[in-house]
This record gives sequence, C-alpha cells and structure tokens, in this order.
Amino acid sequence: MAGRHLLTSLADHGAPHAVQTGAAPAFIGNGPGDLVCRCGASVLIQNYQPAGFIDIRIRCARCGAITSTPGLREGEILPRSAVPVAPAGMPSVTASPVPRGSVLVCQEALRHHHTKTRPHAVPDEPVLLTRSMIEAAASDYDRLSHGRLAEHMAVSPSSMGDDHGEYPFAWAVPRLREQIGRPGWSWLQHDDDAMAAMYVTAVHHLMRCWGDHPLLERLAAPLFQRGRFVRSAVGFALAKLLFDAGNRVAFSLAGGHVDVHITTADGAPLSVALLAPERLQWRERGRRTPDAFRHTIIDAMGAALPQVNRGTPGIVALAVSILQPDFDQMVVDAVHAAFRSVGRRYRGTAAIAVVMPKVLPVGLPDRLGFGYAFYPILNPNFAGDNPVRLHAGP
Repeated sequence: MAGRHLLTSLADHGAPHAVQTGAAPAFIGNGPGDLVCRCGASVLIQNYQPAGFIDIRIRCARCGAITSTPGLREGEILPRSAVPVAPAGMPSVTASPVPRGSVLVCQEALRHHHTKTRPHAVPDEPVLLTRSMIEAAASDYDRLSHGRLAEHMAVSPSSMGDDHGEYPFAWAVPRLREQIGRPGWSWLQHDDDAMAAMYVTAVHHLMRCWGDHPLLERLAAPLFQRGRFVRSAVGFALAKLLFDAGNRVAFSLAGGHVDVHITTADGAPLSVALLAPERLQWRERGRRTPDAFRHTIIDAMGAALPQVNRGTPGIVALAVSILQPDFDQMVVDAVHAAFRSVGRRYRGTAAIAVVMPKVLPVGLPDRLGFGYAFYPILNPNFAGDNPVRLHAGP
C-alpha cells in the first residue's frame, strides 16, 4: 500500500521502546507515510520517516507483535541529533511527537554499536612532533595498508628532495626520521619539512578522530593508492566537518574513493562531489595565480556535473594542499570570481567548499598546530533557497 511501511520479518531482539495501548500510534514523525504492524491493523508510527527511527522497537496493541525499525545503513554516521531511547517502563497512552530533524535511537544499540560510527572530538591543542609520534603514525599506515609502507617508501623520491611523489606519507616518514634528531632542527625551517610534518600529522589526526570506526580499514583503503593521499585524508576531514555542522553524514563504500553523502539538519538531501584538482596541489605552488585558480574552479564545477546538478543539487568540495601564506585568500577569491562568471550555469551547485590540511606554528619548535581549513562559499545563483548550513573557519 502506497505510503505505508509494513515490516513483516523482524524478530523481537529485546524489550520494546514503546507499547501501544489503543488505536493511537506510538510516535508521530515527519515523513510521508506510516509504519504499520505486520498484522496490518495498527499504525505504529504516523508520518514515518525511516531515517528518524534507528533500531526502535514498538509492541502492537492489536496483536502483541514487536516491530523494530532498521538500524544504521552501512557507512552511515549516527547523527549528533540522535536521542537515546530506553525500553518502555510503562505503556504509551498518547502518541509522542518527534520534532523535525530529531532522530530516536535504541539506547543499547547506541552504546554498543552506533556510537563507534561517530568521529571523536580531537582536543584543540598543539601536537608534539616526536620520534614516537612519527613511528606510531607509520605503524598505523603500515597496518591499514596491509604492510605496504616499505613498498611505498621504495618507490618514493629521495626524502631530502622537494618531489613528494605519489605516496607523500611514505616520502615524509624517512625525511622526518632523519631530521628530527638534528640539534636545533624545527619543522618550521623549511617548506618541505613543514609539508612532511603535515602528511604525518594528518594520519595521526585521522586515527585520533576515526580510529574506532568499525569500517575504518575499508574506508581507508584509498588513502594508500597512488596519488590519492590528500583527497582521501580530506574525505575523512570533510565527513567530520559536515557532521560537526549538524548534517546527517554517510560514507560511500563504492567507487574506490572516500566519498560522503549528507542530509542537512532540516532534512534536505545534498550530493557531495569531492575533487582534488592538480592545479591546487603542492607541486603546482609555483604556478599559482588568481586567474589560473578561477579557471580551475570552473573546470571543477564542470567535472562535478554528473554528481552535482539541478536534479541532484549539492556541494563541490575541493581537497587542496598548497601550504603558502597567500594561498587561502587567493583560492577563496577565485571561488567568488568563478561564481560571478558561471554561477548561473551551475545553479545546482549550492556551494563550493575548500578543504585543506594545515600545520601552524604555536611558539615552540617541537610542537605544531594541526587542523583543516574549511571555506564553504555559497553560490549566489543557486536555484531556489540554498539548503547549505555550514560553518567556516579552521
């Protein structure tokens, strides 16, 4: 029956979270249909939206069967708005309305399973760049890549050169191993030392943030592919940034990339195209100009059209890695210039978000600040009300 969800093969996996006592539904949601008991005689959730009820069990007043709503989909992150629900201590007499944007989740499922899908909050404090920290990051890289760190080091350029190669982390580790023991050395003294520190700290940060995720090994696989390090690390960072901004975020496990999909806090689905244009990477730093960046942004919007368009509006996210003082403002200005030039042509692009790993001095030579600069810029020519609600800043 159209608009009615009838779950027919769900077992009783525990005490119900709601017990009906009559004809009234247990909950009133904000979706287009109703959740009906398998007996067909009771509406358990009126205006049912599956995304709003995670592993919630309801006992039918008519037949006594317990129906459970689905759990998280593979790759989905439990949203910040999720409210844990304990088993019902007493029957429900009236329906409980669920506010728009809220999510109810089984308290036990949250504690034992779903909370691990969320990123950890990483303290905003300086990172101590030590040999043990470098070796811990190298060990994590080697474990998640199934022992490929030595192989990647072997095919990387000289660690003391300025070519970072296709496996920049594998280039960075031997460089820092050699440099860190020298008297008076600091990562601040040379651009390539700063970039090496950035690559290594990116893995350190990723593990602090996502180290407990149940799918980490699968999600991290692209990080170890040729030429994919920056894009993949930014994919994890983007997921956390979007999560922190209140969006409902899910990782995509298809296509060989770290990709994310989101639904905004007010329920609007948005596609996300994550690109890493070559012109915006470190090796191209000597060719940076405002006009070149504007053309690069326009090309990126065109390349993202299969994912972000009028039919499937969303965000074009750009993973970049030029660690230079003038870069941030130059690329932000280029995004605004691109929107002025062709924004009307790409009215399905709600925003362009520039995301970049950064290391910053904190006043001590053996410490650094690390984070991701995040510059989401709205398209003034987006078709309709722009649904993007994101926070800017590192």
